[in-house]
Amino acid sequence: MKSIVLSAMICAAVASNGIASTNTSYDASNDKELVNDQKSVAAFKQAITFHQRNVDVLWEQYGLAEARIKESRGNHAELERDKNFFIGVYQQDIDNGVRVNESKKAIEAINVTYAEKHAQRDAYEKKQIAKLQAQLKAELNNEKKQFEKAKKKYASLINEETLPLLREAEQHFAKAIERANSFPSSGTAIAAR
Repeated sequence: MKSIVLSAMICAAVASNGIASTNTSYDASNDKELVNDQKSVAAFKQAITFHQRNVDVLWEQYGLAEARIKESRGNHAELERDKNFFIGVYQQDIDNGVRVNESKKAIEAINVTYAEKHAQRDAYEKKQIAKLQAQLKAELNNEKKQFEKAKKKYASLINEETLPLLREAEQHFAKAIERANSFPSSGTAIAAR
């Protein structure tokens, strides 16, 4: 009896293996394609993130360079300190009653001189910042071109997973370029010191 049950189990196992092997054909190339697609999607996502980060870095560098220009030697704050020092010296003379008229004239001359120096500094900063803005615009446009190349390269991978990232990156680029294009033209004055 045991042998009949055992042989029945063996027959059932052999029969099920035969049925299973004829009905399902395993294709390893599907797994390879799936892995390659996942790697490509990951590469596409990284490319999107990379270009977005480059835009942020360009703006950070612009901000630092603009601050460096405004804080460089001979800036408005230094001019004001120098002016206040010289006026203070002549003001002491006026307060002490020494050379009052001459000191008042000297203070007026100092005010005129430093107004000219501030105007020269404004012109210098304006020129340097205009160059910097032109460089930023060129770099942003270059980055946009590189992004468009990546978008074309990975066009077949645009799907529900990558489309939101792609749209976000496109909006990021649009805002960055719009912001750069909103810089005052070279004919306008620097608003604040």
